[in-house]
Amino acid sequence: MATLSKGEKEKMPSDVLLDLYSDLLTEIWDVVSALIGESILELLFILAVRKIAEKYRFLTLLKVSDEGISLEGAREDCRKMVPVEVHRGFQSLITHLFDLFSALAGGVISRELFPKVFPRVKEAERVISQK
Repeated sequence: MATLSKGEKEKMPSDVLLDLYSDLLTEIWDVVSALIGESILELLFILAVRKIAEKYRFLTLLKVSDEGISLEGAREDCRKMVPVEVHRGFQSLITHLFDLFSALAGGVISRELFPKVFPRVKEAERVISQK
């Protein structure tokens, strides 16, 4: 399991979580777009955000295009939030994406992603537990 660098320890927990989830969502994007294409993946991300945006409004600030996903628009709002809520929002987004991937490809995508996603989500849980 990765340990936090000195620079990460000095960051706000929300910033560390955003960096972690930004890297994770980029990795998800890279893997899944190679399997199903950018346009379909963009649609799935938009659908997932719409589904959970009522509860986690900061997710509507994510920028999704056929080139990828950016969390920069959400950074300021997330700094004002309790880190555990930021984590729960991203966890809900990833869970819903996995549901959509499973419906689309019968679990093939999820099996490819799970080994990459699970350790990162555990790392995020470790970050929020260190407060």
